[in-house]
Amino acid sequence: MAPPVSSPRKLQTADERRVDVLEAALRHFAKKGYYGTPTAEIAKAAGISQAYLFRLYPTKQELFVASTERCFENVLKEFQRAAAPHAGDPEAMFGAIATKYNELVADRDMLLGQLHAYAAGDDPVIRDAVRRSYGRLVEMVRTTTGADDEQLRGFFAIGLLITVTTALDVGELDEPWARALTADIHDC
Repeated sequence: MAPPVSSPRKLQTADERRVDVLEAALRHFAKKGYYGTPTAEIAKAAGISQAYLFRLYPTKQELFVASTERCFENVLKEFQRAAAPHAGDPEAMFGAIATKYNELVADRDMLLGQLHAYAAGDDPVIRDAVRRSYGRLVEMVRTTTGADDEQLRGFFAIGLLITVTTALDVGELDEPWARALTADIHDC
C-alpha cells in the first residue's frame, strides 16, 4: 500500500504574511505595549523567524506603527459601514457609529492596542502616525455626519470615556462614581 499523499503546503506571499504578523503584533502590543513587547514573541506567534519579521518590518517601531494604523483603519471602515445605511440623517449616523464603537471596544486587543498607541506618543514617529490615524477618524465622522466642532468634541469625548471605562471594567463596579461615569454612555 502506498503512503498517503500529503497536500502541498500553500506558501504565503509577503503581503499575506504581513497581515498575520500585524494581527500577532496587535495582540502582543495590546498586552504589553510598545516598550514591553519583545519582537521575538511576535515572530513566534506569527510562526516566522525573528529575522524574517525584520525583513517584513525593519524596525520594531515600523511594526508598531503598522499594527496601530491597521487597528485605526479597521475602526474607520467599521464606522463607515455603520453610518452608510443612515446617509442623510446625521443623528442616526452618530447613533450607528457610537453603537459600532461600543461593539468594537469589546475586543480587548483593539481597545488596549489603541490605548498603548496613545501611551507610546512620546516617540515622535509613533505620535505622528497616531495623530494621522485619529485625525482620519475625526474627519470621517465630520464629513459623514456634517457635525460642527462642538458636536465632534462631544462625540469623541464620550468615545474616550467609553474607551477608559471599558478598559477598566468600570461598569462592573457598584460605586457612585462608577455609576455616574457609565450611566447611559453605551446608549449614545
